[in-house]
Amino acid sequence: MTSSPRSHFVEARARAEQERTEQRRRAARTVASKAHDRTEFTALLAMLGLTEPASHPAPPAPLSAKLGVYVDHVAAAIGVPGEATGYEVTDTATAYLALDQRSPSRPDHDLMLVWDERLGWYIAAETTPTEAPAVLAYLNGDTVPSPTAVAQFVTDTAAGRPASRIRPVLPPTERTALAEKMAAVC
Repeated sequence: MTSSPRSHFVEARARAEQERTEQRRRAARTVASKAHDRTEFTALLAMLGLTEPASHPAPPAPLSAKLGVYVDHVAAAIGVPGEATGYEVTDTATAYLALDQRSPSRPDHDLMLVWDERLGWYIAAETTPTEAPAVLAYLNGDTVPSPTAVAQFVTDTAAGRPASRIRPVLPPTERTALAEKMAAVC
């Protein structure tokens, strides 16, 4: 028995639909692995014209929520009031704490404690808005140390104790892992 043009068409259409379904599944899986939080996950799916697959687990809680709690704990350990802190998660996750200490090496400049998902914690002297902050010291080790370790770093740096001026370049940490570390230390 020979196949009819109609049966070829039906078979080709079924294969094409199966391939399209597989491509959409792979695209959703790729988006889920790259999204930083549920909002971004949903937005990326929408941009691709995809809907959230029922079989796909939701991404974990956003890094921004975990970072907020972590920054609050670090601020409490140092004695910085909440209104002197800030954080954001955009293309880079960062945090800022205004310090009331001054460094012996820059007594005329306010100090700030900064966290960056790639660099970890560092202390810098505030400069003019058009200048980059003058980094005084980096906290070596884990990108997400305990709030107590960060507080000791601030105390040591403000007292003029020797501190690392060079931050080793660490490979980027996946944001889910960062959020899990933050939850573990707080």
